[in-house]
Amino acid sequence: MSATASACVTVDELKADQIRFLDMQLRVAAIQCRNREVGFPGLYNAFVLTHRPFIQASRAPVERYLARATNINIDNYTTNLANHISFESIKVQDFCDEAALSAIFMVELADPLDGLDLMPISYSPPRGMCADTAMAMGESRLGPATLR
Repeated sequence: MSATASACVTVDELKADQIRFLDMQLRVAAIQCRNREVGFPGLYNAFVLTHRPFIQASRAPVERYLARATNINIDNYTTNLANHISFESIKVQDFCDEAALSAIFMVELADPLDGLDLMPISYSPPRGMCADTAMAMGESRLGPATLR
Protein backbone atom coordinates (compact mmCIF):
# COMPACT_ATOMS: atom_id res chain seq x y z
CA MET A 1 0.00 0.00 0.00
CA SER A 2 1.41 3.38 -0.94
CA ALA A 3 1.84 6.12 1.65
CA THR A 4 -1.05 8.03 0.09
CA ALA A 5 -3.33 5.00 -0.03
CA SER A 6 -2.53 4.09 3.57
CA ALA A 7 -3.87 7.50 4.63
CA CYS A 8 -7.20 6.87 2.88
CA VAL A 9 -10.19 6.17 5.05
CA THR A 10 -11.92 2.87 4.32
CA VAL A 11 -15.68 2.57 3.93
CA ASP A 12 -15.93 0.82 7.34
CA GLU A 13 -13.85 3.55 8.97
CA LEU A 14 -15.99 6.23 7.36
CA LYS A 15 -19.21 4.62 8.59
CA ALA A 16 -17.70 4.34 12.08
CA ASP A 17 -16.71 8.00 11.95
CA GLN A 18 -20.26 8.91 10.97
CA ILE A 19 -21.64 6.95 13.95
CA ARG A 20 -19.24 8.77 16.27
CA PHE A 21 -20.34 12.08 14.72
CA LEU A 22 -24.04 11.26 15.28
CA ASP A 23 -23.39 10.21 18.86
CA MET A 24 -21.29 13.28 19.61
CA GLN A 25 -23.79 15.68 18.03
CA LEU A 26 -26.58 14.25 20.16
CA ARG A 27 -24.31 14.24 23.22
CA VAL A 28 -23.48 17.93 22.70
CA ALA A 29 -27.18 18.66 22.21
CA ALA A 30 -28.00 16.78 25.43
CA ILE A 31 -25.67 19.10 27.32
CA GLN A 32 -26.58 22.35 25.53
CA CYS A 33 -30.32 21.65 25.48
CA ARG A 34 -30.75 20.01 28.90
CA ASN A 35 -32.81 22.88 30.30
CA ARG A 36 -35.19 23.08 27.36
CA GLU A 37 -38.66 21.60 27.32
CA VAL A 38 -37.70 18.91 24.78
CA GLY A 39 -36.26 16.61 27.48
CA PHE A 40 -33.04 16.09 25.59
CA PRO A 41 -31.07 14.06 28.14
CA GLY A 42 -33.79 11.41 27.92
CA LEU A 43 -33.76 11.52 24.12
CA TYR A 44 -29.99 11.06 24.08
CA ASN A 45 -30.21 8.17 26.54
CA ALA A 46 -32.85 6.50 24.34
CA PHE A 47 -30.58 6.92 21.31
CA VAL A 48 -27.64 5.35 23.16
CA LEU A 49 -29.71 2.44 24.48
CA THR A 50 -31.14 1.75 21.03
CA HIS A 51 -27.87 2.04 19.13
CA ARG A 52 -25.27 0.98 21.71
CA PRO A 53 -23.90 -1.84 19.49
CA PHE A 54 -23.24 0.64 16.64
CA ILE A 55 -21.64 3.15 19.00
CA GLN A 56 -19.41 0.57 20.66
CA ALA A 57 -18.39 -0.99 17.35
CA SER A 58 -17.43 2.40 15.92
CA ARG A 59 -14.49 2.97 18.25
CA ALA A 60 -12.03 0.43 16.84
CA PRO A 61 -12.31 1.44 13.15
CA VAL A 62 -11.88 5.11 14.04
CA GLU A 63 -8.86 4.27 16.22
CA ARG A 64 -7.36 2.26 13.33
CA TYR A 65 -7.79 5.19 10.96
CA LEU A 66 -6.35 7.67 13.45
CA ALA A 67 -3.35 5.43 14.17
CA ARG A 68 -2.65 4.86 10.49
CA ALA A 69 -3.28 8.31 9.03
CA THR A 70 -2.83 10.88 11.79
CA ASN A 71 -0.95 11.55 14.99
CA ILE A 72 -4.18 12.13 16.92
CA ASN A 73 -5.39 9.66 19.55
CA ILE A 74 -9.06 8.84 20.14
CA ASP A 75 -9.31 11.14 23.17
CA ASN A 76 -8.03 14.15 21.23
CA TYR A 77 -10.23 13.19 18.28
CA THR A 78 -13.29 13.07 20.56
CA THR A 79 -12.46 16.42 22.15
CA ASN A 80 -11.87 18.04 18.76
CA LEU A 81 -15.12 16.61 17.43
CA ALA A 82 -17.09 17.86 20.45
CA ASN A 83 -15.56 21.32 20.09
CA HIS A 84 -16.31 21.41 16.36
CA ILE A 85 -19.94 20.38 16.87
CA SER A 86 -20.39 22.83 19.74
CA PHE A 87 -19.00 25.67 17.60
CA GLU A 88 -21.14 24.73 14.59
CA SER A 89 -24.27 24.40 16.75
CA ILE A 90 -24.12 28.12 17.50
CA LYS A 91 -24.64 28.78 13.77
CA VAL A 92 -27.77 26.61 13.56
CA GLN A 93 -31.01 28.38 14.33
CA ASP A 94 -33.23 26.15 16.51
CA PHE A 95 -30.38 23.66 17.05
CA CYS A 96 -32.05 22.11 20.10
CA ASP A 97 -35.41 21.60 18.39
CA GLU A 98 -33.81 20.16 15.24
CA ALA A 99 -31.54 17.85 17.22
CA ALA A 100 -34.51 16.68 19.33
CA LEU A 101 -36.55 15.82 16.25
CA SER A 102 -33.57 13.97 14.79
CA ALA A 103 -33.08 12.01 18.02
CA ILE A 104 -36.76 11.04 18.18
CA PHE A 105 -36.62 9.79 14.60
CA MET A 106 -33.29 7.98 14.99
CA VAL A 107 -34.47 5.96 17.97
CA GLU A 108 -36.93 4.31 15.58
CA LEU A 109 -34.29 3.43 12.97
CA ALA A 110 -32.62 0.02 12.79
CA ASP A 111 -29.43 1.72 11.56
CA PRO A 112 -28.68 5.21 12.89
CA LEU A 113 -26.81 6.12 9.70
CA ASP A 114 -30.17 6.19 7.95
CA GLY A 115 -30.76 9.45 9.84
CA LEU A 116 -27.39 11.08 9.17
CA ASP A 117 -28.81 13.68 6.79
CA LEU A 118 -31.47 14.66 9.33
CA MET A 119 -28.98 16.10 11.80
CA PRO A 120 -28.82 19.88 12.18
CA ILE A 121 -25.04 19.87 11.57
CA SER A 122 -23.90 18.15 8.38
CA TYR A 123 -21.26 15.46 8.49
CA SER A 124 -17.92 16.16 6.82
CA PRO A 125 -15.67 13.20 6.01
CA PRO A 126 -12.10 12.98 7.28
CA ARG A 127 -9.45 14.80 5.28
CA GLY A 128 -7.98 11.49 4.13
CA MET A 129 -11.00 10.52 2.07
CA CYS A 130 -9.68 9.24 -1.25
CA ALA A 131 -11.36 8.92 -4.64
CA ASP A 132 -11.61 5.11 -4.31
CA THR A 133 -13.46 5.44 -1.03
CA ALA A 134 -15.75 8.13 -2.41
CA MET A 135 -16.63 5.92 -5.36
CA ALA A 136 -17.44 3.06 -2.99
CA MET A 137 -19.96 5.25 -1.20
CA GLY A 138 -22.84 4.26 -3.47
CA GLU A 139 -24.98 3.58 -0.42
CA SER A 140 -27.68 6.23 -0.41
CA ARG A 141 -27.92 6.26 3.39
CA LEU A 142 -24.53 7.94 3.62
CA GLY A 143 -26.04 10.90 1.82
CA PRO A 144 -24.65 13.77 -0.18
CA ALA A 145 -22.88 15.28 2.84
CA THR A 146 -20.48 12.35 2.69
CA LEU A 147 -19.17 13.27 -0.72
CA ARG A 148 -18.49 16.95 -0.15
